[in-house]
Amino acid sequence: MAKPLKKTKSTMAKFTDLISSFLGSWWAVVIHTLWFSVWLVFNFDMNVLTFSVSLEAIFIGIFLLMASNRAEEARDKKEARLRKNDRARLETDIKLDERADRQLMEIKRIQRDMNEQMGALMKEVKSLKK
Repeated sequence: MAKPLKKTKSTMAKFTDLISSFLGSWWAVVIHTLWFSVWLVFNFDMNVLTFSVSLEAIFIGIFLLMASNRAEEARDKKEARLRKNDRARLETDIKLDERADRQLMEIKRIQRDMNEQMGALMKEVKSLKK
């Protein structure tokens, strides 16, 4: 079975992956901690901080949802491919089972014919002995 060509990620998908992987790292924690510490030390306007944090949370949520959706889509494609492979394997197994069943039926028919022929030969041998 030929493998399908891998699709390359779009620039936005790569960007989303980069942002998501960064946000899930310790570097994000360190940078945010430093940023908020500097903000508090220099006593900048808290309304601006609140606004920027809210805006950042919106974008972070969007990026994480996009990354989650793409991961789910990739998982669904993988599961579909596995189901397709399982289905093909089952169909092959069924064909092999049907073939084996036909062969067994043929063997049983040959045995029955041989038994009938043996019975006829035994009768002939008995009649010749008399």
